[in-house]
Amino acid sequence: MLTELKQAIVDVFSKQIRGLIILTALTTLLVFIGLFCLFAFGMSFFELADSPKLEKAIEVFGFIIFFIMSLMIFPAVATFVSGFFIDSVIDRTAKKNNIQTLRNVPLSESLPLSGVVAVKGVAVSALMIPVTLMAGVIPFVNLVPIVLYYGLNGRLLAREYFFAVALRYLEKENADLVFEQNIGHWTKAGIIIAFLMTIPVVNIISPLIAMAFMQRLFLKKQRDLK
Repeated sequence: MLTELKQAIVDVFSKQIRGLIILTALTTLLVFIGLFCLFAFGMSFFELADSPKLEKAIEVFGFIIFFIMSLMIFPAVATFVSGFFIDSVIDRTAKKNNIQTLRNVPLSESLPLSGVVAVKGVAVSALMIPVTLMAGVIPFVNLVPIVLYYGLNGRLLAREYFFAVALRYLEKENADLVFEQNIGHWTKAGIIIAFLMTIPVVNIISPLIAMAFMQRLFLKKQRDLK
């Protein structure tokens, strides 16, 4: 699996896909800049006239929480953004590796899938934030939210990226069967993708890597089944 990940990274930085790196990075950064501006605007209304020091402390704490939340919800937002580039990544990596794609999946079909995963991902991340804060001071117990976070997001991202690729090669019924028969394999890949999406800087282009990675895993699994 790590070999396929390495090859996916090579694919993403190839000349066929390099332009999408800039496009994806700019789009994702614009989304989070917008979220940050909204957060900063909201914080500007928070004032404690009687205690400016407490107000400053709360403000600093608020921005720290925003940073943590950004890391946690990044996989969901990046997955939604990647929905706009799914076809381009799959087509370009297929051409680079001389692979014939079988079906055209319109945005009207791929974007709703990304949107559902994005909503579920944000919901999971939002629920995990208070759990993380409460367990953060308890040794060993503070590892539980981390395991849950990567496990749940890994499952969501595995499904999103698997079907984004599989529907280009299989009908929906056959794709469902392949996913369910090898759900553990795809979930492991999803956890790796979730981990990549929480690494600062790397997470900006992680949707492209994830797409190329899942395509390689899917095609390898198809070859093994023949």
